[in-house]
Parts: sequence; C-alpha cells; structure tokens
Amino acid sequence: MSDPMSTSETRCPWCSAVLPDVAAEKCPSCSAQLTHTTGSEPSLPGVTALDPEAILRARSDAGRRGGILSFLTNSDLPQPSSTESESLAPPDEAVRREMLRLQIEAEQADLVAESVAIRSDVLAERGIHLDDLNAIEEQAEAIYESEVEGRPIAPPPPDPPAS
Repeated sequence: MSDPMSTSETRCPWCSAVLPDVAAEKCPSCSAQLTHTTGSEPSLPGVTALDPEAILRARSDAGRRGGILSFLTNSDLPQPSSTESESLAPPDEAVRREMLRLQIEAEQADLVAESVAIRSDVLAERGIHLDDLNAIEEQAEAIYESEVEGRPIAPPPPDPPAS
C-alpha cells in the first residue's frame, strides 16, 4: 500500500488542489499566492495582511446602519406595511378564547391520564385485578346508599373455597 503523502504531485497549501506547475505563483483554484515575493511570509489579504478594501466596505456598511443608537431608538427601522402589521397584531378575542379552551382541555386530559396512572399503581400495589374492581365499586356504592338511606346492607357472599 502506498502512502498518499508520498506522491510526487504538488498541492496548494490553502485549498489542497493539485498544482499543474510546481513553480506557479498563484493557485489556479483559490488564487492564493504561493511564492514568497518579499520577506519570509507571503502577503495574503485577509489572512496574513489587512485587506483595505474589506475595511472600507465594513465602514461604509456600518455608516448606513446607523450603529447602536439607531437600533435602540428604532429610528432607522423600516415601517411595516398594513398587511405586515395585521399579521403581527395579537389575535382577536374569539381566537384567544378558543386557544384558552384548547389549553384547558389539554390540561384536563393530562390530569385525567395522571389520575388513571395513580389508580392503576394503587391497584397493582394492592394486588387487585381490574375484573375485581367492578365488584368492589358496586359494593362501595351499596354501602354509600345504605348509609344515605339509613338501612342495613347484607354482607357480601363469602368467597368459594379454593380446591
């Protein structure tokens, strides 16, 4: 297996493109300066040297924006059109009521689900099967009715003996 670094082709140190000529002054792919003209480092605007054109562009853009003061006072912000201002306006009362109704329904559904989960946990802890739950509820209703009406109730029938 050959080492990819041991190939004889020359590559650009900035973009790693293959250079057609070893003595090229600029990379044909990224236009980076490859030969040292003066000094020990090449002069690359924006990388190893300041780019005066970029500085001038940044200054002119900052002058048009107005700076922090215009941002804080909203003096340079464009005014929204009538359709934009309508789309950004808060919803009317009917929509707000509907949103609140849906929110209350969602919270109620969460609470019902939580109560069912708690009841299921209690039933599981006590070893009560869901089939037995109906008989227990009927017995509880009968006890409640007898207490309200003031009449005694018959005790539940005994469980059949297990064989």
